[in-house]
Amino acid sequence: MRYIEERGRTVEEALEKALQRAQIDPSDAVYEVVRDGSSGGPALVRLYTEIPELETIEQVVTEFFEKLGGKVEIEVMPKRTKYYVDIRTRNFDSLLIGKGGKTLEALDYLLNLMIRRKLPDITVEVDVSGYKERKRQFLINKALAIARRVRETGREMRMDPLTLRESRLVRNALKKEKGIRTYTVGRGDQKVLVIAPQTSN
Repeated sequence: MRYIEERGRTVEEALEKALQRAQIDPSDAVYEVVRDGSSGGPALVRLYTEIPELETIEQVVTEFFEKLGGKVEIEVMPKRTKYYVDIRTRNFDSLLIGKGGKTLEALDYLLNLMIRRKLPDITVEVDVSGYKERKRQFLINKALAIARRVRETGREMRMDPLTLRESRLVRNALKKEKGIRTYTVGRGDQKVLVIAPQTSN
């Protein structure tokens, strides 16, 4: 996998620089926004110029669904240390996602096993119609709203039970929030994340 990186005042400016440098048509561009510039400093875009793994990943996923008798649209995007595979269907998205995303977790596990047979060093994150991305954004927005409420009332609040990955996501989202702290209560799958006012020393 080969790529080039460019900086700019905005994501659009950084991407334009990268496209000119690589001589790639915008319609064929595969890129990743490493830094959008919203937190200070320039935006940083990573434009991929050669991704031989993409074809293999697409082939494995396509053949898997063909054997199931379903037609899907697949988008594969590089994401730092892994590949993000978004699957879109016409009428059975909810079936692939399952209650609380449980079926999607199993699908992710199965497709990773199949892909690693051909690409041992590759990890993919499987999604269906952006479900995981929407859920991540929902959790972040909810956590930020709870943090504001905690600051206003001075009282701690608990979030609904989260997976380890979701808890890590929320903690990272709240790192820059002033006046609050987070901790967990419970054990194992019963752990609950608590957002509390920052105590003074």
